[in-house]
Amino acid sequence: VLRLDPTGGVGRWAATVRASEEACLLLDADGRVVALSAPAADLLDLRPDAATGALLAEQLSFVDFSLAALPTPEASGDIPPLRALRSGGLARGLVRRRRTSGALTTYDVVGVALAGRTGALAFLVEV
Repeated sequence: VLRLDPTGGVGRWAATVRASEEACLLLDADGRVVALSAPAADLLDLRPDAATGALLAEQLSFVDFSLAALPTPEASGDIPPLRALRSGGLARGLVRRRRTSGALTTYDVVGVALAGRTGALAFLVEV
């Protein structure tokens, strides 16, 4: 039987995420980055020290899937880990962003809410 700590597992998951060889990240209930793995930091062009504590949506430039790749700041609240937090379950989807280099990148992202919706764990892969 897995027993979660009183914070719903956010504290317990942080060390696991940081040590992971998979591209994953952990958000708190407000969508702030609690931890991210080195592969996720590389994939998302984020520095872990700068990203930790910041809203993920403010760290990445999300764009739509049109040819023009228009900014979609309102869509940043609809990324899978935040949808998982709202639903209390799993969420999966594609997200597209403009990298710091200007290149467009699409990711397949799976998010799952932690117990009590105290945070969300997300795994991502570039497609």
